[in-house]
Amino acid sequence: MAGMQKNISSDVKNISSDVKKSGENGNGLILYQNYQSYFCLKVVFALHEKKLKFKSHVIDLYRGEQFEPWFVRINPKCEVPVLKDGVKIIPDSRRIIDYIEDNFSNGDTPRLLPEKGSVEFQQMGRMRDLIDNLPIGLVTFGCIFNPQMTGRIRLSNQEIRIRQARFAAHENLLTDLSEKNKEFKDHYLVKKSGLMRLFKLVTDSNEVDKGILDVEYALKEVEKLLVTHEGDKKKWWLCCEKFTTADISLCVLLSRLHQIGLTDIFFKDNKLPHLQEYFKRAQQREAYKKTMNQGDGILNSFVCLDTKEQMFVAVGSVAVILAAAGIATFLIHRNK
Repeated sequence: MAGMQKNISSDVKNISSDVKKSGENGNGLILYQNYQSYFCLKVVFALHEKKLKFKSHVIDLYRGEQFEPWFVRINPKCEVPVLKDGVKIIPDSRRIIDYIEDNFSNGDTPRLLPEKGSVEFQQMGRMRDLIDNLPIGLVTFGCIFNPQMTGRIRLSNQEIRIRQARFAAHENLLTDLSEKNKEFKDHYLVKKSGLMRLFKLVTDSNEVDKGILDVEYALKEVEKLLVTHEGDKKKWWLCCEKFTTADISLCVLLSRLHQIGLTDIFFKDNKLPHLQEYFKRAQQREAYKKTMNQGDGILNSFVCLDTKEQMFVAVGSVAVILAAAGIATFLIHRNK
């Protein structure tokens, strides 16, 4: 319990302001997140679109901070994002976005939904479900483990190695934690089982190909909808004139696909032209820029270090992951 109090009290030191003050009193929102997390980006994007003040507590996913007992007490699933609003704890990106939409849409705070009951509202729900249900973890790590299936991955070799080693490192860490923290043993073992299942999938090129085809189908459905935006609808976003939660899901998806090289394939030879134009326009939104550039100061400082210093910092922050690189390589070959 003392350890938990120590970690929670350190929030004050670890929390950084991510949005300029939007009101005198603010709203007291704290987001437990990681700057590179696909699901965290959705929530950050929504918060910026709604111009809400919030603070970030950054969780080091590669070091396995999400498995530490103090965080398991906040979210037994050991996942980010988690939003804290006073005494309320809301996990899961979709639930968080719905929560802030339901509770922070008064006055000058813009809504991210069309009028309920409208055709546009139904269309938005369908497209959001289509995008949110894509196997993004399988596709992301699948392309990292099978680079021949994608275009140019926009990650450094070091970043790729760290992500590849993550599975073995976390498996070992969860085994160790389950023995030391009996109170959370079941949570750790469930998480470990899920990671092992995912690792088996991402190292199977056939499964990865299925995931990529699912994404391609979804993007073609988006293109079909965008094609219908003619005349007065020329400047519409995905489902209506208003930028909605479905747009947030789509923009974060497109950003991730670009990062892992799949837009090189999906957009090749001017395929999906309306979607390409949509993405160019979306990237100009202030909320998009703020979301995708969060943490830039930290990342730029890291990039400026020389090679020896970079390795020192990397080992210091993700030691257990890099130490497991050899194990991960063995497991990759064993499962092929």
